[in-house]
Amino acid sequence: MARSSVERNEEFGDLSNATLIFPQDMEKEFYPEAIKFSIYERHGVDYDKFKKKVKTAFESGKEFLKAESVLVQSKDDLEKLSKNSGKSDKANQESRTALAKAQRDETKRDSARKIAEDKLNDVGSDLADIKEENKLEKTLERHLQSIYLAMPESVNFVEGVEWQGSDLGVVGGFKSGALSLDEGLADYGILTGGGAALGGAAGLGASLIPGISGIAGTVVGAVLGGSGLQSGIESTFGVKTNPFKEQTFQGVGFRPFDFTFNFRARSQTDVEKIQDIIRAFRRYSKPTFKENSKGAIFKYPKEFRIEFLTINQNNSYVTNKYLPEIKFCVCTNVNTNFTAQGWKSFEGGAPVDISLQMTFQETEIITGEDVTGNTKNGRFAGYEGKF
Repeated sequence: MARSSVERNEEFGDLSNATLIFPQDMEKEFYPEAIKFSIYERHGVDYDKFKKKVKTAFESGKEFLKAESVLVQSKDDLEKLSKNSGKSDKANQESRTALAKAQRDETKRDSARKIAEDKLNDVGSDLADIKEENKLEKTLERHLQSIYLAMPESVNFVEGVEWQGSDLGVVGGFKSGALSLDEGLADYGILTGGGAALGGAAGLGASLIPGISGIAGTVVGAVLGGSGLQSGIESTFGVKTNPFKEQTFQGVGFRPFDFTFNFRARSQTDVEKIQDIIRAFRRYSKPTFKENSKGAIFKYPKEFRIEFLTINQNNSYVTNKYLPEIKFCVCTNVNTNFTAQGWKSFEGGAPVDISLQMTFQETEIITGEDVTGNTKNGRFAGYEGKF
């Protein structure tokens, strides 16, 4: 027997505006798998407070430099007066006064330095706070909303690893064993170095020609020698040097994810829920203006955590262990087609069939440790999930 909506919805947690579900009658008998989008606020140092701290630190630094300058002048004055000390009572008194002033100025300088250091440390603590606040448990505290949808038709993991064919030259020759100090190296050097050597000589010779010097000599040398002469040497002898090409690792890109969802409303409540879901994805994928910035500063868009769910023996949704997990993502594209099957609408103009296409990209790269559940770096360090 089908469960009531109250019983079913209780299993999704808090059903305030922070949770959206579609289809609304997502009974697990008919939807044993689901996809969950959790939206989180990105952490950032409070800009206004940080700006104030930086300004205070800057002013403190100026005060320290000012106090340092005053102290330097006091010490110069003291040194000049000290040369006349012992010559008269007046000179001795002036020296004592200058010494007292220098000591006071040094105390003020030390105090200004301490204040400046404290203000700089205060700025540094805000920057260090970023690492702490971006830990997984801290990120989860900034949860804004969750959206449960039926599994999309396509779940595709594209995991590119960047390699590039590179000429290793002599290093590649030694590595492969084709070159050694005894064999091959002399011939290889004659062919690859001959052109360069002759090119250099051509450049030197060109620079001796009246009217040709400096950069002009270099250009002439490049035209007459270098790779051109090397090619000529190789063509003459009918041979070609092996560049010893090899694939060299360049890096790993961020994994992209594309999902398409088709929404077909069956009631006015469905229409409104679909609108809420589409509006949520559009809203959270975009920046907002920072408060009191008068439109000059953007706040970053939100982050998304995407999870694939399946039912367990207790008839509750749990993480589907047969699919790789996904780290936090940013949404890079939202495409809403309100005429997925041509224009059809309910009374009042609400579209009958809507297609929502979204593209996400992870904010951290995936390494071999992530795949095997041994994540060592980033927000998921120590997390047992397999990405």
